[in-house]
Amino acid sequence: MKKIFAFFAVMAAVSAHSAFSQDITLTFTGARTDGAYVVLDSVQVQNITRSWTETVVFPDTVLSFPQSGSGIADVQGVAASLSAYPNPFNGATNVAVAMSQSTNATVQVFNLAGQKIVEQTMALQAGNNLLEVRLQQPQVHILAVTTPQGRSTIKLINSRQGSENAVLSRGTGVFANKMQSAQPFQIGDTLRITGFTSQLSTISQSRVLLQSPAASDNITLLFDTIPERGILPGSFSVSAEQEVHFAKGNLQYTTTGTHVVAGGGTAPGTWRFASHQWDTIGAANRNISSSYTGWIDLFGWGTSGYHNTNDIYNTFYQPYSTGYYTPIVNATFNHYGYGPSTNMQDTNLLGTSANYDWGIYNAISNGGNEPGLWRTLTQAEWAYLLESRTTVSGVRYAKATVNGVQGLIITPDNWTTATYPLDSVNLTTISFTANVITAAQWVSTLESAGCVFLPAAGLRSGRNVSGVNTWGTYWASTCRSASVANSVANNISFQRGYCSFSSYSGNARYYGHSVRLVTNNKK
Repeated sequence: MKKIFAFFAVMAAVSAHSAFSQDITLTFTGARTDGAYVVLDSVQVQNITRSWTETVVFPDTVLSFPQSGSGIADVQGVAASLSAYPNPFNGATNVAVAMSQSTNATVQVFNLAGQKIVEQTMALQAGNNLLEVRLQQPQVHILAVTTPQGRSTIKLINSRQGSENAVLSRGTGVFANKMQSAQPFQIGDTLRITGFTSQLSTISQSRVLLQSPAASDNITLLFDTIPERGILPGSFSVSAEQEVHFAKGNLQYTTTGTHVVAGGGTAPGTWRFASHQWDTIGAANRNISSSYTGWIDLFGWGTSGYHNTNDIYNTFYQPYSTGYYTPIVNATFNHYGYGPSTNMQDTNLLGTSANYDWGIYNAISNGGNEPGLWRTLTQAEWAYLLESRTTVSGVRYAKATVNGVQGLIITPDNWTTATYPLDSVNLTTISFTANVITAAQWVSTLESAGCVFLPAAGLRSGRNVSGVNTWGTYWASTCRSASVANSVANNISFQRGYCSFSSYSGNARYYGHSVRLVTNNKK
């Protein structure tokens, strides 16, 4: 899920001896290996040469070593000691300019192309001067302070569009949070630096960096890129014992690329979750075929790509399957060639037949990128979720139009009516206009509170697509009943003025329906 975050930097100022020019400032920024910034909770600095350790913990911003330290050599031609907080920032940040003496200074800001975007002349006082820097463009900038004593620079990282380009004087002082240390440091000492974050779901520690600073520096601590998990925050009861989280969007597939499958090895194609909950492929599903390289999101039942080679009736198992097969084995059933058959121990997408479930067999590229992390709800779980579940407010679902797309909102167990006033809740016989919600309202209020939105993505029969934005149909992992286990699988469906969630709801397996996967959450 791509977003713009509010980022903070943890900064450590290493200073020793009494002269101003001896100060060294190390500014730490967290980043993933794919370039995205990471919020640092703390930075551990170990001086290997002198066998001491200091930890800078957010919101502490300055790690200060007293002037009675061990005498760092003078750094010549430095006008001022600069530090910024936060950095990266969203449109505006604070810069502390420490001066050894009062003087006039020229403050300039440049972009990476070298273009000057701000220039301000101001009188700076001996000690710490506080500046507010406002920047419009979300990119890296260089702030320079020039005095008769020399020139100092600092890199500023703006992460969000700002209102203006400006540098404003905010008087004198220091950042509010300052950590004192009596540890000695000399140029040539080797520092072992490690960053820690709680922003990433599985990786909490950065790569270890060995540094021997001889001057002020901006240090980036790298966190290895981890797969996006794609999990929505809301928790939903699907039985008296089980809660689940939903995937962030409907399941989609393309024939390009490869992916890992259960049991090892790879299979052709790429699976992903839609970027937004309202996203659907729509009429383009009519292009479905083994050679079509676009995305599809309407699948025949059990078409995970898994094929039990001992099952001669499992003819259509690929995500792009469109046909149907009806051999007359006996007088009691017609088999459509999708999913498990009666000669298998489990005729649902469960147990020994679990690999027919899309989320169990396949790695979802933006859903953890490992097989076995996701699954499809059974019909009993769908029915419990939508018809029987107890919630804090009594609200389970509501029909709605979100960002112009019609569909069904499912509220989490802890939903309260104070979060957002949904109308005509838990009713099947209403239209999708009962609740009209903008994209901004959805993202900032409902989705952030845990709501799920199932868009009316339509259905497919062969290559004929119908009902886009008027009819939602979502597969369950179970057959409709034992008597028709080989021809009809369960699903839920909703239209204008109609919803069907109970165990008798189903469709022929060769129909293309939407798939929204879940991951278990222990109660």
